[in-house]
Amino acid sequence: MVNIFVCIDFDRDYALPVKNIQHAISYPLKEQPKDILSDPKLSASLKGTLNCFKSLIDYLTDFAIPSTFYFEARSLQMLNSTNPKYASLLKKEIFEHGIHGFDHEDLTGDETGIALDRNEELQIIKKAQVEIESILDTKVYGFRAPYMKHTANTFDILNKLKIQYDSSLYLESEKAIKPHEIYENLLEFPVIKTPKQSVMGGMYTYLWPLFEGKRKAEDVISNYLQLVKNTQEDDSYISINLHSWHFSYNISQERYLSELETEENIQIFRNLINKLQESGEVKLSTPKMWLKERKLI
Repeated sequence: MVNIFVCIDFDRDYALPVKNIQHAISYPLKEQPKDILSDPKLSASLKGTLNCFKSLIDYLTDFAIPSTFYFEARSLQMLNSTNPKYASLLKKEIFEHGIHGFDHEDLTGDETGIALDRNEELQIIKKAQVEIESILDTKVYGFRAPYMKHTANTFDILNKLKIQYDSSLYLESEKAIKPHEIYENLLEFPVIKTPKQSVMGGMYTYLWPLFEGKRKAEDVISNYLQLVKNTQEDDSYISINLHSWHFSYNISQERYLSELETEENIQIFRNLINKLQESGEVKLSTPKMWLKERKLI
């Protein structure tokens, strides 16, 4: 039986790195005056997330879909201050919570030109951990690096903060995979990318290309089913990775989608989950549940 992890990066509407600014800005705000962009509170928008939040959460809750949210702490703060009822829905038992930076920082400095030393990186991740655990009254077990980029210090920092696993690396595979130890006391739950030479044609298990219209829904569903079909190991997993805002904002078209278009995207996601469940070969889970079943936490 293959584990299916639904993993949602909960961050500002398309986090965009900007030169000489440590925090990310929301892509739709990229033309705003400099004094707005330089303020981490003013340069973050949750409009896309809010446009689809209730429909998404209602679906996950009504159908008991275990899901892992990797929170950019600033966005969770904003949600909690402006829509506390929404934030409270994230406390439901079927949801796991992880870290995705505080302001979606470019930890490596590759894009911003601002390289973080070990202590600066530690303080950012620790601050995010404290904020997420406080708002959601939870314990954080996992981490996903902003932009999926970690530094030479990241894994040691996660170990110091007693984070149990990371999910910031890609692994090329034609079947479901297993986590592996990446550092002392730290497991890696990689994100699958299928080989270009395979029948799945170099598909990332992020749904980004699907919601941008760059992959057909039937092809994505077929590829996930193929990953399951290729798998024999019971302990293995496939993660379905998406963003909290991507149901309702299209980057390539630079526009927020209509309510109808947003609901159509959510229905595509529902169809993917339904087809996987109908196969009878999968069970819905989370990394935290995986670890608990094996008495690792």
